[in-house]
Amino acid sequence: MARKVSASRIGFMLCCFLFPGLIGSFASFSIPAPLVDVIHQQAALDAVLAAPTPAAQQAALASLPQAVDEETAAIATQGSAPLPARIAAATTHMRQHALAQARASAYRIRLMVITMTVLGAIFALMLMGPDRHE
Repeated sequence: MARKVSASRIGFMLCCFLFPGLIGSFASFSIPAPLVDVIHQQAALDAVLAAPTPAAQQAALASLPQAVDEETAAIATQGSAPLPARIAAATTHMRQHALAQARASAYRIRLMVITMTVLGAIFALMLMGPDRHE
């Protein structure tokens, strides 16, 4: 017995696969977020070293807690090492932290896309299954 497959079922099955693909496409736009964050934090750290006067440097140091994460700000503002060494250590810490964030975001996005794709495929297979005749 030949099974008749309707165009609406085929269309729905395609949607089940296209939906996760679109989710993945849109999610991929959030991947650069940690990089953008690093750029802003690096600019704040560079502003401390590029300050033209000691007063401007102190103002830039005082604004670091709002511009960078708490640990990076602590590394830059506390300690007895020379300021360039503290800023270099803060930069290294900030980059390591951003790398960890980027990896975690990428993992969550991949997991979301894979999960949605598998669920869409299962749903499509259920719909494409044999017709039930009474």
